[in-house]
Amino acid sequence: MFKSLGIRWFVIAIVLLFAAYKIWPTYEYYSMSDDEIAQMELDDPAKLKSLHKNSINLGLDLQGGMHVILEVDIPVLMEKLADPVSDELLEIIKNSEAATIENGTEFFDEFKQNAAGFSLIRYYSGLDDLRGKDNENVIAELKNQGDNAIQSALEIIRNRVDEFGVSEPNIQKSGKRRIIVELAGVKNPERARNLIQRTALLEFTLVRDNIELQSIFEKIDESLVIKEESEIDDSETTPIEDPIAEENSDTTKSEIDQLMSSSTEDAEVDLISTPEELLKEKPFSGYLKGFPTGIGVLLGDYNKFKKLLNDEAVQKLIPKDAAFRWSNRTLSATTEDGSVVEYRNLYYLNSNPILTGGVVTEARATVGGVGSDQTGQPVVNLTMDAGGAKTWSRFTGANVNRNVAIILDKKVYMAPVIKDRIPGGRTQISGLDNIEEAKDIANVLRAGKLPAPVNVIEERTVGPSLGQDSIDSGSRAMLYGFLFVIVFMVLYYNGSGLLANTALILNLFIVISVLGLLKATLTLPGIAGLILTIGMAVDANVIVFERIREELTKGKTVKAAIDAGYERAFVTILDANVTTLIAAFVLAWIGSGPIKGFAITLSVGIICSMFTAIFVTRTIFMLFCSKKPITKLSI
Repeated sequence: MFKSLGIRWFVIAIVLLFAAYKIWPTYEYYSMSDDEIAQMELDDPAKLKSLHKNSINLGLDLQGGMHVILEVDIPVLMEKLADPVSDELLEIIKNSEAATIENGTEFFDEFKQNAAGFSLIRYYSGLDDLRGKDNENVIAELKNQGDNAIQSALEIIRNRVDEFGVSEPNIQKSGKRRIIVELAGVKNPERARNLIQRTALLEFTLVRDNIELQSIFEKIDESLVIKEESEIDDSETTPIEDPIAEENSDTTKSEIDQLMSSSTEDAEVDLISTPEELLKEKPFSGYLKGFPTGIGVLLGDYNKFKKLLNDEAVQKLIPKDAAFRWSNRTLSATTEDGSVVEYRNLYYLNSNPILTGGVVTEARATVGGVGSDQTGQPVVNLTMDAGGAKTWSRFTGANVNRNVAIILDKKVYMAPVIKDRIPGGRTQISGLDNIEEAKDIANVLRAGKLPAPVNVIEERTVGPSLGQDSIDSGSRAMLYGFLFVIVFMVLYYNGSGLLANTALILNLFIVISVLGLLKATLTLPGIAGLILTIGMAVDANVIVFERIREELTKGKTVKAAIDAGYERAFVTILDANVTTLIAAFVLAWIGSGPIKGFAITLSVGIICSMFTAIFVTRTIFMLFCSKKPITKLSI
């Protein structure tokens, strides 16, 4: 069938037309300037999206982006799985992690050694079918839980990145606990990093009332005053009176209520600093002031108060079923004299949430509708499953006129008053800075909750200018190699060398179009693969031409020498290319990132070179021989 010149030219024409069709979007997209792209994004975003989708993607090293290595925090997972958690168990986990880092060993191997003689089943009896089992069985199940957590983290991060909108991200497991994330073309690395790392712990928690707030303030203030007294030099014999003990509890309650009552939208802050005299009497609650959004701490006092709050002695005074939580952002308020102060809200909550993010079935970022309190403001609308909706309805009905805090990753986004029972499981997160933050929160909640925190072990950011330098240097290398090969082929094989060069140009054209068809990502090693393909493409012609020369020296006619040369060279060319393809396929299968890009480009180049170097060049030879008998061949 392929002995007919008409069929051969028809096949070649179809291949070239298809290649031109697939390569055109790449040419059109990358030939546009930044201004033209920005204009098209305004005028015809659908067309721009289509062009980008059908173009060859540039890898991290060519267009810039970020490369992050994450590590799943297995020790934290071990703590979360334990019920109850003892100091001794925490010590074993801590020592195991330290030994893992120091010795470069596997965490569970160190955990097994450190837990020898310690009954793990007491703390992990809630795991599947482990009652009565020994430590080895428990550790085996914990290891299985760790593997599942890493796999879950891998899938969740992949889902989040897909929601983020990055083209052709590279996300893969590395070693036992690490995940490699490569995001080419990311313009906001900080936002991407936060999105990837977020544990997405969404909680709905009841805010404690003023009486409980007053009680904890009294305890902490009294404890800190006594602590200061104990630190006074022994030479001072005059005791310091306890101001808290002398205060009437009703007066303290009145002050707390005054703080809370000032938390209205029309209130003005009358204090812009914290007097030292007040802190001597109230070393804890003296920092707190009433702001339009509730009790808070001035930004200038935030670090001092946070350190005070995290003090071990203060933490011991906070009931186990309660917790302090900060607002998710810094706010501002106007004082009586018209100046503006910045502050952070502080909330006193139940430590056990009523609901968590696990009940959320849908999270959608949008803007508040007309007529609502959040008109035009970014919000996230949540829909709960049946169980969550039932619990939410019962909870809101039982706590009308109380505040409920909506907490994401231990930070309070809002604490609205429950005005009525909320049936149907629908609620809303507001108080967000912009629509991008709303989208990120919705993406995280839709993608799921990470089973354990992930920590950034290594991060590299490649700027667009560095990527452009890579493109320029790679293009120059390919051009120089291309020119040297062309010159060599013409000088050594004369007219036949020109024919081989024509096939080489067609080969590059077809290879690039196939990469576009496969939606492949072109990296700097991929360009190296293209350069290698140039040599591989003419290599087949070199073998054919040498065979033809041998046949001509034997006295055969030009047509017979060409036929014999192609037939005898075909098996050799096929064997050489198949062995190279095997190596390339192994690289593509096992390798990742740049190595995979190199292997794919090389594989496509080899397959295309078989078509151009054997099929196309022989068709041209057949065309020359079909017109009139050729007595001499320029080879």
